[in-house]
Amino acid sequence: MSIKNRVYRILHGHRKNYIPSIIFSWSIIFLVVTDVFTTIIETLPLKEQVLLSFHVLEIFTIIIFTVEYILRIWTADLLHSEENPLSARLKYAFTLMMIIDIMSIVPFYLHFIFPIKIDIFRVIRILRIFRLIKINHYVTALAHVMDVLKRKALQLLISTFIIFTLMTVASVLMYTVEHDAQPEVFENALSGLWWAVTTLSTIGYGDIYPVTALGKVLGTIFSLFSIALIAIPTGIISAGFIEEDEDDEEITGNHKDKRFCPYCGENIEK
Repeated sequence: MSIKNRVYRILHGHRKNYIPSIIFSWSIIFLVVTDVFTTIIETLPLKEQVLLSFHVLEIFTIIIFTVEYILRIWTADLLHSEENPLSARLKYAFTLMMIIDIMSIVPFYLHFIFPIKIDIFRVIRILRIFRLIKINHYVTALAHVMDVLKRKALQLLISTFIIFTLMTVASVLMYTVEHDAQPEVFENALSGLWWAVTTLSTIGYGDIYPVTALGKVLGTIFSLFSIALIAIPTGIISAGFIEEDEDDEEITGNHKDKRFCPYCGENIEK
């Protein structure tokens, strides 16, 4: 087995119970959790020596994550063997998890390239929290969730668009109805949008609410619509999990009762 194949197996073999890959995966998970923990701790008033040790730890984890990213790109042609090496690497580099990986790494290097302490770089450093999502690479259950989201991406996008459309309509109508009664609250359509978001998401902060009779009627109607619409993504995801489980059963043949056909229910042993 070539070095590239060995590296590929270590990077991707955890789902096949390959021991070196499992050890590597849990090591990365430990580093990710540790790094996110230090990101939180750094916001506390600490001594300079403690902050320095955290900074050294961050440098160490960044080096590991960078090497891992490079190795993943290097072995991508084995993952997408049907593509030519360049296309395979580009295809893999633009997957969701690889984009998250690069987003979690780049802010560190930007901080050294542009060492000026301005607010924008504080915001960029917060992107370190994305490293927590890297755990999806190594935990099969989380990967299962991501597979479902990718499978149902179009339906979720459409349902999200419908919800956003309803929110937009609700915000404009509520602004039109309520502006004259409480201009300081419903100053513009964006104020109406904030009301729509908190109402249709069933959060209901209570900081903005209708006072006119027509506004209350509209609020009631949109609230009832929101109950049905907000439930749509939940139903889509649930259906995705069911389909994913059925596909896994077809691949593994691990049906609940192998005496019966999983499709028609007929007793196979007859």
